[in-house]
Amino acid sequence: MSTHDDPEAAAAKAHVAEIFSTTAADYDQVLDFFRPFGRALVAAADVRPGHTVLDVASGRGACLHPALEAVGPGGRVLGIDLAPGMVEHLTADLAARGVRNAEVRVGDAEAIDLPDASVDVVTAGFMIFFCPDPDRVLSELHRVLKAGGTVAISTFDGDTPSKWVRTVAEEIFGPNDGRAAEAFDRVEVLEPAMAHAGFRDLTGIDVFEPVRYESLAHLEAWHRSHFMRSLLDALDEDQLALYRRRMAEHLEPNRTERGYELTQRARITTGRR
Repeated sequence: MSTHDDPEAAAAKAHVAEIFSTTAADYDQVLDFFRPFGRALVAAADVRPGHTVLDVASGRGACLHPALEAVGPGGRVLGIDLAPGMVEHLTADLAARGVRNAEVRVGDAEAIDLPDASVDVVTAGFMIFFCPDPDRVLSELHRVLKAGGTVAISTFDGDTPSKWVRTVAEEIFGPNDGRAAEAFDRVEVLEPAMAHAGFRDLTGIDVFEPVRYESLAHLEAWHRSHFMRSLLDALDEDQLALYRRRMAEHLEPNRTERGYELTQRARITTGRR
């Protein structure tokens, strides 16, 4: 059964689309978190002038904007995102900048509405572990790439931001096996799956970026600006107080005069068709 015929998978996609649409206005606006990793992803993909780039799960353009700079006026970037709210805001951002060689559409990475061998590069930032069927996504990315084209996928390789929140959630709600796709946040799962999908010359690099939260309230505002909001919206006042206590405990070793300073690691995996 494909995920298109699976009610559970369809419901999972609808939930992801709803949460990211709801957070779209604030996504990557509260904290400059995703953009540095987007620039690193585009650099690893070796996007060049004149290229046609597909950016999957574009969000507010963390990868799409640097891809536009890299392709120049002779290239083109197409962004797709499952969340209509993200598409609406990013389209407005592009229009405000007067961009003419980029387009953003609502689209499903498991069924990309593009011909075979139609793009030079695919960028996919921090999205593969949200998909009900990551193997199908990888197959689709391989299909739309031209021969010799490059895919670049970023994950946290298990070192997710605020991973302590999962412990808080288990403390409140009990153990949770999580989504099966979360395994694709680990390089030892992703790389063999990419090879099975037909990608070759797989290469991985680690990227480290400094992150600074001005206050505990700043971190909470950031959590509410992305997928973590789905958890916080489910907490009552007592549970929210527990989350805030655990947040303070976790961040205390990273306190500085400027707030709380940490370093986030991400893994970028590239492959060729």
